[in-house]
Amino acid sequence: MTDNIISIQYDSDIAKGNEAVRISFYANMGFFIEVAQMFEFNLRKLICYERSVKEIEQGEITKENVERICAKYDRYYDDTYLGKSKFTLGKLINESKNDSSIPKEFFDFLDELNEFRVNLVHKIFQNNIIIHDFDSAEFVLEYTNKRIIPMTNKAIEINRAIIGIIDLYRSDLQDYKAQVGFPLPS
Repeated sequence: MTDNIISIQYDSDIAKGNEAVRISFYANMGFFIEVAQMFEFNLRKLICYERSVKEIEQGEITKENVERICAKYDRYYDDTYLGKSKFTLGKLINESKNDSSIPKEFFDFLDELNEFRVNLVHKIFQNNIIIHDFDSAEFVLEYTNKRIIPMTNKAIEINRAIIGIIDLYRSDLQDYKAQVGFPLPS
């Protein structure tokens, strides 16, 4: 039997003198990054489902058209996720602004979310080399409680709404596939 030992790596200059605040900061930052990644995943899915359904509805609903359109957006998904034209969260937000059914008021938050993600992931530690704000446990605690946690909670809430929209388009797409004789997953 082995003991349950966990290892956590971190910069000991962050929240100097208060390991609990430091660990909380890193844990909340990691969870925010997870939520932002799920946002990126769901925006990509929404774009593909929504565009597929809208394109199917614009033309004749035949097996060939449904198959061609679904293949087109399967390629789009792969290209923007794994391909040469991989889309970042910011690019997906801009792409979804063009023709998405996401309520307009969500886009202000999506832009704020992306900007916060970029700062958190790419700039916070670089800036701390010069400014040293994150050396202070009080500053780190306040930043975690007033910035990271509220941003994460709002992102979770809006992500749930986006999943609801995805589910509606997925259902429509499955209906069109069923109409033209595609076997549906069980």
